[in-house]
Amino acid sequence: MKNNIILKIGIIGALFSVVLVSGCTSYSTNETKTFSDGLMSFDYPGFFNTETQEINNSKIQRVAYFVSGDLFNKQYINVFKNKTDISPVELRDETVSKNKNSSTSEVLSTSTETNPNGVVVETIRMTIVYKENNEKTRHNLQYMELGSTGLIQIEKKSLAPLISFFNQ
Repeated sequence: MKNNIILKIGIIGALFSVVLVSGCTSYSTNETKTFSDGLMSFDYPGFFNTETQEINNSKIQRVAYFVSGDLFNKQYINVFKNKTDISPVELRDETVSKNKNSSTSEVLSTSTETNPNGVVVETIRMTIVYKENNEKTRHNLQYMELGSTGLIQIEKKSLAPLISFFNQ
């Protein structure tokens, strides 16, 4: 009798684990939050939380840092303001050049797009393998000029699942 109870608990636990890991418990939401620092504002997905990590040097200043709440698919968004006079195209090309000559990164694609608000966006999709822990991450970089705000860089980083990485 005691073995049957343990077996039932084990089966329920295994089923619960399978459902949890498979993503069946995740849900889609169109909720957005708004970030504003007094000079600029933008909307971002509601499942991201704001975190504070100061970066402020002669070239860039971190404007915002967001981390998703999804335990199984952590994603990070960095928003930087460029303090130099470099254009979005020059910054994209410089980033591509540095990463093409690196043994730990691979540039997958670059493009120039105009978003629905009429802003020209230079994009890079790439993967980077961190030497410290051999972790492969996927990066989507966007560079855009926003009037008097200057050049903005948005970086979305997430772990690169091996299956989707090989199917790209």
